[in-house]
Parts: sequence; C-alpha cells; structure tokens
Amino acid sequence: MFRCNRSERRIAIGVLATLISAAGARTGAQPSSARQETARDAWQKVPEIFSAMGVEQGAVVADVGAGDGFLTARLARAVGSGGRVFAVDVDAQAIERLRRRVQHDVLTNVTVVKGDANDPHLARALLDAAVIVNAYHEMADYRAMLQELRAALKPGGRLVIVEPISETRLQDAREEQTKVHEIAARFVEHEAREAGFRIQRLQDPFATNRYLTEWLIVAVPDRDATTPSATPSPAADAMSEASPDLRIAFDRFRRRRAEGSVVVVDVRSEEEYLAGHIPGAVWIELSDLGAHIEQLRALRKPIVTYCS
Repeated sequence: MFRCNRSERRIAIGVLATLISAAGARTGAQPSSARQETARDAWQKVPEIFSAMGVEQGAVVADVGAGDGFLTARLARAVGSGGRVFAVDVDAQAIERLRRRVQHDVLTNVTVVKGDANDPHLARALLDAAVIVNAYHEMADYRAMLQELRAALKPGGRLVIVEPISETRLQDAREEQTKVHEIAARFVEHEAREAGFRIQRLQDPFATNRYLTEWLIVAVPDRDATTPSATPSPAADAMSEASPDLRIAFDRFRRRRAEGSVVVVDVRSEEEYLAGHIPGAVWIELSDLGAHIEQLRALRKPIVTYCS
C-alpha cells in the first residue's frame, strides 16, 4: 500500500476520471441511455410489436420516427443479415445520432434515411412492414405520410402504429392531444382508413408503464380503396369508435359508461333485450341500425354496441 498527500490524491482522482471518460468516448457507451432502454424493454412489449409487424429473418422493414434507434437496433437483430432496416427520421440531430449508433453497434443491415414531413423517402413496394412508435402524433402532414407509407408497403405488408393517450384526454380534440404528445386511437384509425388502409387489429390498451398507456393499431393497404380524400369527415370521425374493427376493453367500457361518455346500444332481438340488458342501453335491432344512424350521430358521443 502506498500513501499520498491531498494534492496527489486530487491529481490521481482527476486522472482516473479522465481515463474513464476517455474509455466511454472510445466505446460510445452512454450508461444513462442504456439504463433507460433496459427499463423500456421491460414494458414496451417489443416482441409483441414485432409479432404484429410480422417480422422474421430476411424481412425488409422501416422504423419511421426512429429517434435514437431503440427499435432500429432491435429490428436489425430480428431481421438478421439477410434483412434490411430503414431508420427514418426528419430531425437532423436524430439522424446524426442514428448514424453514430449504426456505426458503433455495427448494424450493417441498417440504412439511415433523412425523411421529410410529408415523405419518408422509401421506394415503392419496398417494405414487408413499417412501424411508428410514439412519433405519429408529431407528424404535421400525417395524411401525406400515411399515403407514402401505403405506397412503400408490399401487397400484404403491415403498418403498425403505437401511441400513448391518457384516459383524461380521450375526448379532447386532436390538436389538444398532440400538443401534449398524445393521440387517441380513434383519430388514427379514421386517418388510416382515409389514406387507403384497412384496420386489421386494434389493441387498446396495449402497453403501460407508470407514466402512460399506449394503444396499438395494425393497418394493411386496402388495394381496392379509392384515392383518399384530403379533408376528413367530422361525422365519420365522431362515429369512428363504433367501427366493427374496433374493440373496447371491458374496464375502459365500464369507466366510460359510468361517466356517461358513451352511448350503449343493444343490437339483439327485442325478445333478448327484454329478457335482460345492460341498464341504460338503447335497443336498436341490428337490422334497423342503418335507419338510426343520424339519430345516433346527433348524440355526439362514441357508440358501443353489443350483441351477447
């Protein structure tokens, strides 16, 4: 053992700190980011997202709004050396971070792409799948972006969107939600349909942590769809939660019903309705539902139907 005076100790500590800093710079290590990603792995349900995308070895996929590359790095491993990942972002600083990560992690199957607000700059019929996680709400020109992504997908390709929404903001206007970096599934479902997608699956809630709840949508190009209209229909948007493709979790339905923010419609036969129904439910037999659409729209609330 050796001893040193205070001055020598300060010098030694300074040299040690410099060595540690230099080692971190050489390896590209960012301990805080690594810890954050480890924590995110615990709740983000990445395997379920990849399953929804249909990711497999050799697939060609895009991470749109890739940010720091959390999903990009994991997609690179999932598609393997025979696959390709396009990491797309519009932010110049994010693009630089992505490039550094690709180089540091030796992600040889990743291509970093600088996109624009209305175009991810991906070739037509290129992708087996695309994913947008916690970035769709930031897309100001979302209509053009959705149309470009539809064109970039192969027939049968999938677009998976995962976004957060707070229960207290569910009924807020779209612009109010996006101001706080959230968006409800009902808006995105409607916008995807307008862009020529068919909703294959909606899971709400999908993933949760201590701060937020996220939903997941799987959309596939509808090759028979007409050219998307530029202006959304407010009436159609108001009715989007009544879509037959949309399911509401029981706990959420119970809360929404208790607060009176939904209209419950029993579409069974009159005999079944009289034998027992959800208290407060409106009875409209399924065969007559079309005749009551305007009446239901006038209520200006999401419609929840049940038949069993």
